[in-house]
Amino acid sequence: MSKQVIAVDIDDVLSDSATGFIEFSNKRWGTKLHVDDYIEDWATMWKVSHKESQKRAQDMYGPEVVANFKNDESALQVLLTLKKNYSLVITTSRSRYVQKDTSDWLARHYKGVFDAIHHAGFYDTYTPESTKQTKAELLKSVGADFIIDDHPKHCFAAAEAGIEAILFGDYKWSRDIKKLPPRVTRAQNWQEVLEYFNAKSR
Repeated sequence: MSKQVIAVDIDDVLSDSATGFIEFSNKRWGTKLHVDDYIEDWATMWKVSHKESQKRAQDMYGPEVVANFKNDESALQVLLTLKKNYSLVITTSRSRYVQKDTSDWLARHYKGVFDAIHHAGFYDTYTPESTKQTKAELLKSVGADFIIDDHPKHCFAAAEAGIEAILFGDYKWSRDIKKLPPRVTRAQNWQEVLEYFNAKSR
């Protein structure tokens, strides 16, 4: 019998990406942002034009930024425990522009943990539309039974597609959501993730 598949997001689940992003922004452009200021719409966050935001994005995708994001040290032991009973894969919204930096970072911090790395591609402006997928479409295509993700929209879409979702972390972008839809469970940290799956096996 094949193992069930747990899809794991990278940014702000395995890596402290928002903090690394904000620290680089403050140093590179003199912004005075805090982690709670982070949003996916970078132009709005920076209060700059879309063109300027795209220009800055090239710096953000540089290897000195993505490659140096800190990892969540509490994740590794939990993932190794889960790997005994589940197949673990990465599903990320990251651009394929940082595909090598991403795989190198994962090999450095989580070597041998994940069976595959999948990029949705919807931030890849140079990629043909036919290869772009929403996170939910990506999850379905890789046969995921569960997703661990920090972003409500991905968890909610996954749940609507019949996939059990764990809304991870204590972040501004999910903190104020009081009522979660069916198939979505909140886990503030990796210990709570482990407790969730331990309860599944009882």
